[in-house]
Amino acid sequence: MSMHKYVISRLIDSISTLFLIIIVNFVLFRIMPGDPLKFMVRSHRLSAEATANLEELYGLTKPMWEQFFIYIKNLFIFQFGTSFLYKSPATPLILEKMWNSILLLLASTILAMIIGTLLGLVAGWFHGKPVDFSLITTSLFFWCMPTFWIAMVFAAAFVTVLPISGMHTLTLYNASWFVRLLDLGKHIMLPTIVLTLLYIGEMLILARNEVSNILTQDYISTARAKGLAPRQIIFRHILRNASLPLVSTAGMSLAFLVGGALQTEIIFSWPGIGRLMYTATLARDYAILQGSFYILSFTVLIANFLTDITYKYLDPRVEY
Repeated sequence: MSMHKYVISRLIDSISTLFLIIIVNFVLFRIMPGDPLKFMVRSHRLSAEATANLEELYGLTKPMWEQFFIYIKNLFIFQFGTSFLYKSPATPLILEKMWNSILLLLASTILAMIIGTLLGLVAGWFHGKPVDFSLITTSLFFWCMPTFWIAMVFAAAFVTVLPISGMHTLTLYNASWFVRLLDLGKHIMLPTIVLTLLYIGEMLILARNEVSNILTQDYISTARAKGLAPRQIIFRHILRNASLPLVSTAGMSLAFLVGGALQTEIIFSWPGIGRLMYTATLARDYAILQGSFYILSFTVLIANFLTDITYKYLDPRVEY
């Protein structure tokens, strides 16, 4: 299949998936139990007239089909309404927290890919030996553990060494940018380590399996017969051919990493979109929940689409 047809096919798939996400996003938060107005007002003395005014203000009196079309129209301009909890437009709140989450995700993703790939190369090179067994066992242990459990263990273990809550130290608000940057590094260290350990296992196992398979190929035997050093064989032949599945997995696993980041943000009180969604869920804040869910889903969808295109570009043999 040509590149042009492949892109169109993947684009159609992505648009179909986005449409399903939009429908689920609308229905899911309207079948949740609880009245958002009661969470917002927190008063039993609110008159019927005041309640009706609030329902009209937030568009809750409109028929469900009309709410759906308003919702669709606002999605295309990324307007998610007014937050019940914060009494302000939801979009700026979500975008502000989204950048904090992106910072955490980028740090953990880059570290996990580099460390996981290098350890996978070592495990694959020493296939069937104690080094291979030790790396696989350790990576599987962290990969199988619940995110919140690992986060709580690290928080308890390093509570006297590193900050376990927030993104900045409040007393350093007026400090120099360098001091605040160091402070940010200390706060982001534990949540980044947790997410990296969760993601390393997948990258390590995939890289190890690819390397083990490549080592059986004829061109590797030829390279060894020519007297090439192990370092040259690994970086000139093995790493280049093993990179394709790693690129694909990096994009497809973004949803898993986002899910882990949401739990990690709650445990470490990281002011990202995960903690925002947790607070909004308790308050039945439809605007925050719908906007956050839509942006996260849209981001993962775009990442998967770009990953597929990149994979096709790197290996033209890939079919739809």
